[in-house]
Amino acid sequence: MQIFAKKIDGANAVITVKFDKKTVAEAETLAAAKIAKEANIAGFRRGKIPPAIIKLRFKDQLDADARSRLAARAFEDGFVKLEKPDLIGAPVVTKTSCGDDLELELKLSLRPAIELGDYNALTPSFKPIKVSPESLRQTLERAADSAVAPETIDEKRGLQNGDYAQFDFDGYADGEPIANASAKDYEIKIGANSFIPGFEEQMLGLQVGEERKIAVTFPKEYHVSTIAGKEATFDVTLKAIKVKKPAVINDETAKKLLPNIEDANVEKLTAAVEKTLFDEQKSKLYNEELRPKLLEALLKTYDFDLPEIILEQEIDHLAAQKAGTLDDEGLQKLQNDESALKALREEFRSEAKERVKTTLLIDAIAKAEGIEISDREVAQAIYYQAMQTGQDPKKTLDYYRKNNLTAVVKMTLTEDRALTALLDRKSDNTAKTEKPKKSAKEGGSETSKTKPSAKKAAKEVEPKVSGA
Repeated sequence: MQIFAKKIDGANAVITVKFDKKTVAEAETLAAAKIAKEANIAGFRRGKIPPAIIKLRFKDQLDADARSRLAARAFEDGFVKLEKPDLIGAPVVTKTSCGDDLELELKLSLRPAIELGDYNALTPSFKPIKVSPESLRQTLERAADSAVAPETIDEKRGLQNGDYAQFDFDGYADGEPIANASAKDYEIKIGANSFIPGFEEQMLGLQVGEERKIAVTFPKEYHVSTIAGKEATFDVTLKAIKVKKPAVINDETAKKLLPNIEDANVEKLTAAVEKTLFDEQKSKLYNEELRPKLLEALLKTYDFDLPEIILEQEIDHLAAQKAGTLDDEGLQKLQNDESALKALREEFRSEAKERVKTTLLIDAIAKAEGIEISDREVAQAIYYQAMQTGQDPKKTLDYYRKNNLTAVVKMTLTEDRALTALLDRKSDNTAKTEKPKKSAKEGGSETSKTKPSAKKAAKEVEPKVSGA
């Protein structure tokens, strides 16, 4: 056996090996013995099939098995000659030639050594994130309002904007009842535009116990296609008019909004809302402005060799995605025209390079930062995404695992955590509220900082109902 191994550059290596006829024959004999143990041929007992019969009946399988054995042997010896570099993925047999001897060429993808230096210096500068007093006040007021339940009034008057209407309704289109378009004791806030357009306006003036026929037209983009764009009528009976008392921000309100926080009070509610608003502002700033700038700076600064096999695989992946959007004529052209397929792949070479480079660079920074994403975190991310989109979490996770997509999720999480770490380091990003300007007679006010998370308290809670 003659073997040669060399590094082409910092990310690629090649192993070439020549096996003489005797070595190939030995590999074929071992492969034949393995096939003979498992093969079923009429007239022969399992394990007693003559080698000549095996070689005749299973020639293709025998050749593939023998070459696989020899390729594995070539890799083991070549890997040692290359001083056991850091591999990415498995080696790929790129050339095979047969004559009296068997020649194989294996290409290896190596993880390039990236001299990072002071990568923190590339982080863009930005002003510390602060929550404005006005934003904090408005959000607290909306949160407090959400904790107030509407109460039925005894006053005899017509329904007004801002009232909460409790009513029964039955919907009809083309003279027939509409499926799932009837309800008892349904409740909406008049003026919130949560029902079918035009419906709430026609309820104005209704008194408790009064019936009214309301005519509307369903939106063309309505989610139920059978009634989208259709005219409909609703028989409505008002059961009660409810109003909300003005919201009060006090400790009792805080307890309602922070049910899982011990000794909840206004101070803790304010801190929780402030933290939520801060996180929202931070997420928006990081994702929409700073992270793209940081990533662009990193990609421009660092230059290193890319593994060719990984690059070609990424090009194939992007081209396959594009091909999946083509019509039958476009697909047929790709299948019959090699130049068209080549041109399609070349369209994605630049994007593929950037993707592979980004992956390797983020991986290097994550290692420098001591960032590791566990399999459990990956599973949790997939579960959460599935729940957010109304999919079955377990089936989604199984799909990701079967299709080798968990690595993509892991890389996304790694990139997010690594870039966030660099941005957080640039500024003291802890929640801060801008202090109101002091007047001659007034002092400033500060908000204490605590850790409780209260997303519920930070969101405007309006009655959210869907129309029929």
